[in-house]
Amino acid sequence: MRKYLSALIALSAFALFAESEQIVYYDSDRVLDQNKDIQEAQTTLDGEISAWEAEIEEIDRDIQLLSSEYEEKKLILLPSGQQALEQQLEELKSLKKVKIKEIYGENGRISQRNKELIEPIMNKLQTVIEKLAIEQNYSLVLDAATGVIGYAKPKLDITDEIIEEMGKTFGTVEDDNNIRGK
Repeated sequence: MRKYLSALIALSAFALFAESEQIVYYDSDRVLDQNKDIQEAQTTLDGEISAWEAEIEEIDRDIQLLSSEYEEKKLILLPSGQQALEQQLEELKSLKKVKIKEIYGENGRISQRNKELIEPIMNKLQTVIEKLAIEQNYSLVLDAATGVIGYAKPKLDITDEIIEEMGKTFGTVEDDNNIRGK
């Protein structure tokens, strides 16, 4: 009987919460697909990537030419001449690897440029979300595409309560530190 009463109270509380709080969502993929700034940024980035790829292709052509030259002349070159061409080939191959990392690497040109182009647009999107949430009195705004919270009233954050309850049930990091004498 007590369990049923608790469940009834919980359902009633949720129903009251749902009526008093507005939880909404949006689809960031659709918003961004229809945003001209994003399309312009993508066009700009694509153009820059093409130019960077052309740099790599030029190095590839140089490697190909030097390889052909080496193959044609290796039988008539002195060992020092062969070594010089081999060294030039290795330097070009090394340059290509460096260029690829510089462009495509973790903090490469593409990543940096994408951040430069996209970050201001995402900041605008966040501003719009917060503005609408405050004006329309939304309590929680979710992004359906990513599952991320776009905006939430601070009073909806129950993190501290969860930490407290978890601490009662399972202990906390502070408890472990006190036990170890830290």
